[in-house]
Amino acid sequence: MTSENKEFIDFNEIKKIINIENEDIFLEYLKEVYKDLENKNGENNKKGIMKIIFFDYIKLPIFISEKIFMVFDEDKDGFLSSEEFIIGMNKLYNGNYQDIIKLIFDILDFNHDGLIEKEDAKMFLSLLPLKTDRTKVNYKYQMQSLEEIEEIIDSTFGKMEKLNLEEFKTIVEEHKSGIFIKIKCFLYQKKPFTEKNINALKSTKKEITLNLKHQTLCGINNTFLPFPSNKTDLPPFAYLIRSAGFIDESEPDISGFNGMTRFGNRRIPKNEEKDNEGNDMDINKVIMNSNLVYHSPSVFLKNNKNKKTSLFSLNSPSNDISPLTSQKNVAPLSLNGNEKITYENFIFKLSSSNKLKKYYLVLINKDIYYYKTSDKNELLGTHNLSGCFIKDNGIKIIKDVTYYSFSLLFPSKERSYYCNSKEIYDNFSKKLKEVFGYLNFFDYYEILDDLGEGIFDSIKLGVEKKTKERVAIKIIEKNRAKPSDIEFIRNEINIMKLCHYPNIVHLLDHFENAEYIFIVMEYIKGGRLTDYMKYKKFHFIEKRAAEIIYEIILGVKYLHKYGIIHRNLNPDNIMLTDSNDKGHIKIDFSFSKIPGKKEKTSDGFKIINYISPEELTRKPYHKEINIWSIGIILYLILSGDLPFDDKEDNEQKIAKSIVFKEIEFPAKKFGNKSKEVIELIKRCLIKEPEDRIKIDEIIKSDWLQSHIEQKE
Repeated sequence: MTSENKEFIDFNEIKKIINIENEDIFLEYLKEVYKDLENKNGENNKKGIMKIIFFDYIKLPIFISEKIFMVFDEDKDGFLSSEEFIIGMNKLYNGNYQDIIKLIFDILDFNHDGLIEKEDAKMFLSLLPLKTDRTKVNYKYQMQSLEEIEEIIDSTFGKMEKLNLEEFKTIVEEHKSGIFIKIKCFLYQKKPFTEKNINALKSTKKEITLNLKHQTLCGINNTFLPFPSNKTDLPPFAYLIRSAGFIDESEPDISGFNGMTRFGNRRIPKNEEKDNEGNDMDINKVIMNSNLVYHSPSVFLKNNKNKKTSLFSLNSPSNDISPLTSQKNVAPLSLNGNEKITYENFIFKLSSSNKLKKYYLVLINKDIYYYKTSDKNELLGTHNLSGCFIKDNGIKIIKDVTYYSFSLLFPSKERSYYCNSKEIYDNFSKKLKEVFGYLNFFDYYEILDDLGEGIFDSIKLGVEKKTKERVAIKIIEKNRAKPSDIEFIRNEINIMKLCHYPNIVHLLDHFENAEYIFIVMEYIKGGRLTDYMKYKKFHFIEKRAAEIIYEIILGVKYLHKYGIIHRNLNPDNIMLTDSNDKGHIKIDFSFSKIPGKKEKTSDGFKIINYISPEELTRKPYHKEINIWSIGIILYLILSGDLPFDDKEDNEQKIAKSIVFKEIEFPAKKFGNKSKEVIELIKRCLIKEPEDRIKIDEIIKSDWLQSHIEQKE
């Protein structure tokens, strides 16, 4: 910052936060990471890095990870080649101003048409952890953050709905817009490495041999950027980080994107299952026997809610980096909260000939490095621990010598390690558990009973031990799901983290091991809307139907505000707080997706009776599919029948009627129903999505207005 530019900041000073001193070493580090990530693909390892492996590594909300992946994947083959990965990562974290602004522009260009849409940029910002990334967030407080986003977007776009690259650059360089700085700081803060990881390659004698076809644009580029419009007396860089929205001094500064709870591989039985001796199997004993259980977000937050954190402790409550007081302090600081997780010592591995081979193993955050000797002059290989799990193998006797063993479970391979002293084993075990965040699941939750089953998941009733609060635990068997399904499920978790609204089921915890994903949600005692309708024998007065539909609409409208499409909206995924007429609606998630405003998707998972015509005909679709589902649900509530159905459940006939058949309202079922509700259903079930009624129009419809007292 110069005296002539008191309200401007040098882009390269911001870059010092990343602290990459030597680009050649950083490129070599990326090369090593690439080789390891590619090997995690298993059978597909020759094609490049799979999407799900990249998501595990970069650890960002899946929607943001997906956009970055799409920009990196220049040939659009669904894999990242070494060149795509290394050049992309180098531009993202080490690029000059021209690199990074073009990259951020491309990430925001959802349609790949050379323009960024105002609504798309707003939705992208809403996914950043501004003041919303907390446990048990009051949704009104979250709305304040959305209002802040509106101000940021308006300061960037003004009255324009679209910007090309040159217009975007001009606004970022000449106006007080926070959009570029916020996204940039978020990406820097969430980087999946530290300078220690990079510098581990400094002393190696291994020759750096990296040949890329295209040169990156990294280099000095002195660009001064305006501060966002807020006025402040804080030192420039302290203000920069505060203005990026990562600090909320009224609450502990902990990221809800942190941590995926991981625990040992154990099959989760059904309550009625018997063991080999005919005895009942205790689900809780199965989990209790798995002693390798790691952090979950909510437990992490509960344990640290009273700890005061400093300005830069963006990831870890134990980070003791003091607040920035002057520009001179910037260069050595990093935005990663796991800087202290390091340990090194000798360790043994079994060779292919079944002989123990000695290595010097160095753990730095989520990377491990193999050296020939303790002087660390010859690097033999590296492994990145993203997507990994740890397993205790206990004591092993090899040639009359006692070793203490553990395994790291990688997505496609298990690697076992042997320590010749318990002290070394304990230190490695302790530090590895710090990497993942060690806690025992069974200290917090107990599984009680079965609640239901899905395609590849089961729902268990559980209880949080401390509060005695009942919870619902969704358990997904990963071996029954394809990698793309796992991607959708993790996407669902990210969406649930984002949503804090009375008519949306709340996420409490999430866990994952090599075999299962566990999603802990609030327990909704009233059960499913399906069961409630059957209990009522579909005898609903229109007022009660309106109450149900109105609350569904409020939940859907909230999702749409974030650009979220619920791709499986049906009565099985709609819960009630009570099983009587006083119960309120809570929408559960199942294969939701966040496309952009104009971006459409063509994949879907639904019960066929609720699928829209555009989905069946494989046309790109957007949020209008939710309006179609609302129309189907309203028709079902009032009649007990589905508008498009077949007595023999012939899916082809059902699909054909959805696409071609006009909706009918039999007098036997609808003779006593109002004209207003019939008209509303018709408008929801228009075949062409563009002609379908909009969600705000439903809220303002004569039928809803006449039956409910609407509240914001």
